[in-house]
Amino acid sequence: MRSIQSQSLSVAEILIVDDGSTIPCPHKELLEDPDVRIVRLDQNRGRGYCRNLAFKETSGQLVLNLDATNSLEGRFIEKALPHFADPRTAAVSGALISKKKDKAVDRWRARHLFRESSLKDAWAEPCSMLITYGTIFIRRAIEEVGGFDPQLRFKEDQDMGERLASAGYQIVGDPKLEVYPSISNTVSEVLERYSRWYMDTDEKPSLKGYWHNLKASFRPMMEMDLREGDWGSALISMLAPHFQLYHSIKAYQSKDDVSPSVQ
Repeated sequence: MRSIQSQSLSVAEILIVDDGSTIPCPHKELLEDPDVRIVRLDQNRGRGYCRNLAFKETSGQLVLNLDATNSLEGRFIEKALPHFADPRTAAVSGALISKKKDKAVDRWRARHLFRESSLKDAWAEPCSMLITYGTIFIRRAIEEVGGFDPQLRFKEDQDMGERLASAGYQIVGDPKLEVYPSISNTVSEVLERYSRWYMDTDEKPSLKGYWHNLKASFRPMMEMDLREGDWGSALISMLAPHFQLYHSIKAYQSKDDVSPSVQ
C-alpha cells in the first residue's frame, strides 16, 4: 500500500478487496486512512470475482492491479504510462524481482517461478501473456471483452490475456517496471504456484505427463541451478514434477469427485 501512495504520480483512488480473509489486518493504519476504501467479502470468491469487483467499484480509465504480497518501485506508474500511447495496448505489466535471495527457496523462486533472467527476452515484443500481480489496465479494453471471468479462482489472467488478444489488443511486459514480493514463500507454496503457472494441472494424471514434466524440470535445473553450484535449488527443481503430479491428482479428484488412478 505504501508503494502506491508514494508513487511519483499520485493515484485518484485506492481500493482494497478483502476476499473473505480470516486473518486480522496487520496494518491497522489502513483501516483509518481516509484515502483508502476497503470492500470486504463474507466468503472467499477467488481472483476472477475480486478483479471484476475492483473494476466495478472504481471509476478511473486506468486501473492498477497489485497483489497484497507485492510492492512497486517508486516510478512504476510514471514509466508505464507511455506504453498506452498505442491504442492497441490493453495492459502493461511489470517484472517480479526478488531482493532477498539468502535461502534456496528464494533463489529458486527468482529463477524458475519469476524467471527473472529470461523476462527481457520473453517480453521483447507485445504479446498475449497477461500477469496481474502488478499491472495497469485500460478500462475500455477490459469492459469490451466482458471483464474477468468471475468463476475462475485461478488463471483468470491467462483467460483475460487470450480474450484481449482475440479482440486485437496487445499486452506489454516491461522488465524495467519492477515489482517486489514483500514476503518469502515455503517450498510447498512456490511449487504450488509453479504448478498453476507453468504446468497443466487440469489434465487427467498420467505417467506420460509425469515423465514429460520430469524431463522439463531436469534441463533448467542443470542449466541454472547446478551452473551456480546451488544444490538446494536443484533439489527443489527435482521436487517440482513430483509435486505437480500430486497437485494434478488432487485437482482431478476434486473436479470429478472420483478417485483417479495414474495411468
